[in-house]
Amino acid sequence: MQWAFLALAIAATVGYHLVLKVTPASVNPVLSLTATYALVTVVFLVIYLLTPATAPLRASMQQVNWTAIALAATIAGLDLGFLLLYRTGFDVSLGQLVTQSVAALVLLLLGVALFREKLSPVNLAGIALCVAGLWLIYRK
Repeated sequence: MQWAFLALAIAATVGYHLVLKVTPASVNPVLSLTATYALVTVVFLVIYLLTPATAPLRASMQQVNWTAIALAATIAGLDLGFLLLYRTGFDVSLGQLVTQSVAALVLLLLGVALFREKLSPVNLAGIALCVAGLWLIYRK
């Protein structure tokens, strides 16, 4: 099942970037994302209603905490950031690669600092390759 979820995430990521890249420049980005999230809300509501409940709605809602708000804010920033990045002419072939490489480096530092994650020599070699790759991408 993990492979199916991985395939879903990869396909959705590719679709996400392609759709953002071809979103017309004439449409207001905030209005476009508002329409998107209104539709996403309906989709998730339907999925919720079609899946068997593990607990009553009231009990489930009590489990929702600040992370839902934080995730909403980060997704809004992610979507708006990429949409505007692509509108400035940034290459779709590099947008995901650059942002994910830099984000991976930041998450690496945060993982070590906040969650006491350990790095192996192989991890350090991967980090060096990631940094070298970013340097090669931006080398003029």
